[in-house]
Amino acid sequence: MHRLLLIPLFILLGFFPTQINAQETIEPRETDAVILEIVERSSLESGLTQVLFVAQTPYGEKFHVDTSSSYVMGVGYALEVGDEVALQIIETDDGATAYLDDIHRERGVGWVILVFAVIAVAVGRWRGLLSLAGLLVTVSILFFWLFPAILAGQDPVTATVVASILILGINMHLSHGLKQQTFLAFLGTTAGLALVVVFTKLFLFLGSLSGLASEEASLLFWETAGVQLPVGILAAGIILGAVGVLDDIAITQSEVVDELLLANPDTSKKELFKKAMRLGRHHIASTVNTLVLVYAGAALPAFLLFTYGDLTLQAFLNNELVAEEIIRTLAGTCALVLTVPISTWFATLSPRVVDSKQKAH
Repeated sequence: MHRLLLIPLFILLGFFPTQINAQETIEPRETDAVILEIVERSSLESGLTQVLFVAQTPYGEKFHVDTSSSYVMGVGYALEVGDEVALQIIETDDGATAYLDDIHRERGVGWVILVFAVIAVAVGRWRGLLSLAGLLVTVSILFFWLFPAILAGQDPVTATVVASILILGINMHLSHGLKQQTFLAFLGTTAGLALVVVFTKLFLFLGSLSGLASEEASLLFWETAGVQLPVGILAAGIILGAVGVLDDIAITQSEVVDELLLANPDTSKKELFKKAMRLGRHHIASTVNTLVLVYAGAALPAFLLFTYGDLTLQAFLNNELVAEEIIRTLAGTCALVLTVPISTWFATLSPRVVDSKQKAH
């Protein structure tokens, strides 16, 4: 009997917290706004600035917004009157409070793209225009095929390899012409792409990485149902990052062989390979250094944070985020180094090259 009496009590205890939590959980309202007035600026010791400003929404609402208490650290933004911002509005019984969510930068990014396009066409002329067309092809393949395919559950590595071959095949012939030398460079690039896949899978296995070291990777894995193992996303990123440099190496070596042939059409295949490799080794040295600096620059905040923590070298290398960047750099670099002799050999397959035996006859 006493147990029966406890049942309604448990029901009530379970009901009331639910109601309280439902009332406490307030969904913020998102809206755009324009800054009407800068009320106050205060400088921090770090040199950054906090701003108190008045913003008006398209509906005529006006809010005082303090960047020091916003969702994002607004101290990094140089806010001025007339700037467009995104606000989060929380409405309670005591009134509405606005927080800075982000600033609108679409116009600035548009100007950046325009300046880039003008410089590319002004210097590269017809080739520059073709490179922009190739860039449009690349972006289209990435955003309209590769990314949706990965989100739909396709194997990230397989999808990335297919997308990379499409990007390389279209862009290389679009930028450098439909000629045999370009096709041979494309074959060399494809062989390099295969090496990237091999080294990436091997190094990820040796490094025992989960692919969840970064906040973005963790959020992607837990928030999207269709994405496969996160280590596959990491592998796809490494492969995609190396594709552009593969193109550069293969085309450069192909052009080197072509120029050597123009200088001396009677050069044998063996001699041509040797001369082209001498130049290719210089390319290897600069490319390796470039890749290390590019990846170090991309992960600079993380590296500085770990250095600030005064970690030992063993602890530094053992951190998964650091290990990711090391493997990302070395997997791509190993494949790129081997792509130099491979693409050089493919370039010497041109029928214009005189074989040493044929030359003897």
